[in-house]
Amino acid sequence: MDFAQDVLINADPSDTAGVMFDPTRESEWMTSVTSSVPQTAGIQPGAEVKRTSTVGGATVAWTTAVRQFHFPHLLHLAIGGGASGYILYEVQRSGGGTIASVRASSEQDLFGFDLDKLKTLVER
Repeated sequence: MDFAQDVLINADPSDTAGVMFDPTRESEWMTSVTSSVPQTAGIQPGAEVKRTSTVGGATVAWTTAVRQFHFPHLLHLAIGGGASGYILYEVQRSGGGTIASVRASSEQDLFGFDLDKLKTLVER
């Protein structure tokens, strides 16, 4: 399953990335994620997060590890822990706001990305 979506957010890139890149806030804007527990302090290459998602009524455990990170523009995660794939977040200035992009690939939709919810959270 491949996912690609962009959204224009009326906020600074650092404010957008502050929400988008924070694993503890994922359940606020991803409908499938039920928990995200960082295993490593901070965001740096190799940092891991354990997650659970509800997919088709079943609980699925999975992890991510940071492949690449450049605040506030890029976060690239490798998916593991029983699943495989990647998540790529990109944040770029656009006029007075931000274009936030999500690209992801996995065997099943572990995420439930809702960029309208992300937009609402950031613009508050």
